[in-house]
Amino acid sequence: MKKHFLLLTAIPVLLLQSILYAQDFDRIDLLRHTKETINFLNDANGKPFKSLRNFEEEGSPFFAPDYIDCDIQMVNGKTYHNIPIKINLLTGEVIFKTSDDQEMLVVNPFQRITFKYEGKQLVFRSGFPSIDKLNDLSVYQLLDSGTTILLKHNAVSYQDKTSYNSTAITRSYNKIETMYAWIPDKGMVRLPKKEEDWNAFFGAQQPEMKRFMRNKNSRLKKEEDVIELFRYYNQLLKQVVANKN
Repeated sequence: MKKHFLLLTAIPVLLLQSILYAQDFDRIDLLRHTKETINFLNDANGKPFKSLRNFEEEGSPFFAPDYIDCDIQMVNGKTYHNIPIKINLLTGEVIFKTSDDQEMLVVNPFQRITFKYEGKQLVFRSGFPSIDKLNDLSVYQLLDSGTTILLKHNAVSYQDKTSYNSTAITRSYNKIETMYAWIPDKGMVRLPKKEEDWNAFFGAQQPEMKRFMRNKNSRLKKEEDVIELFRYYNQLLKQVVANKN
């Protein structure tokens, strides 16, 4: 009977401790974002970002005009969560906001940025070999991954205009999208724009790829068609490796 009594009295104590621990965790968790951004500030080697816009804008140089909470993984493998980030498509810079609303540039290279935008989960990566005017710090949107990696580089160009009898400048932006692929035996490759230029692109898998495109009646004019094509290509390469083993 005494043992039962001790057990019954111990249970409320444990429950009380659990409740207090949960409340304490919630209290501490309120500081979690501040600590996260401070740690990220150090790891990213952030430096102050200053906007020098002395003109009106039509459109935006950013991938998204507002800050979006992201998960960002640095080259050292550390991942930081809910970091407010903007990607400048004109300069290729990644900007983040600290807990006290300071705008800072991410100076150190990162591996991956993940966030939700317009109902979709998007992934951006860097660290790929140089191609065209791009280098290993350039930011790409990840479209498909496997043996080969399908990427899209988002950029903008701009045009400045002044109205008649006015010195005010209006800058309008135009989006530029270029698709690339990282292929193990070729490195970074820019995707062909013309259908006939795809003939030699897939090497030994070209006959099967041509058959796939013909069956799908795909002219590769849409991004979704290219993504579907590369998913099938990666399946073929995976099967080739499996057959060798």
